[in-house]
Amino acid sequence: MSFLGALFVGIYYILMIVLVTYAAGSRKIGKLKVFVISLFLTPLAGYVAYRMSAPAELLQYTRYRCPKCGLDFTEPMIDCPYCRRDGEVSKLHPMMMQSV
Repeated sequence: MSFLGALFVGIYYILMIVLVTYAAGSRKIGKLKVFVISLFLTPLAGYVAYRMSAPAELLQYTRYRCPKCGLDFTEPMIDCPYCRRDGEVSKLHPMMMQSV
């Protein structure tokens, strides 16, 4: 095998490891485990481990942020209680938050 052929195979191998590792971020197994499996076994083994893993559970919740003071609240409120205490009315803006 020529030098360029070996270089092409090496680049292809690394590219496959990166792609499988990137895809594993949405699974419970995680990127690090899939990276190690792909690096030391093969990217195909990493892909099989990725596919056998359950999807990561996505937690969604709503936070309410005051635009004036920048505080976040977990309970739904119409206006900021701290700004109201200071004599100002500041309507809270809902934000959808997601975490794995």
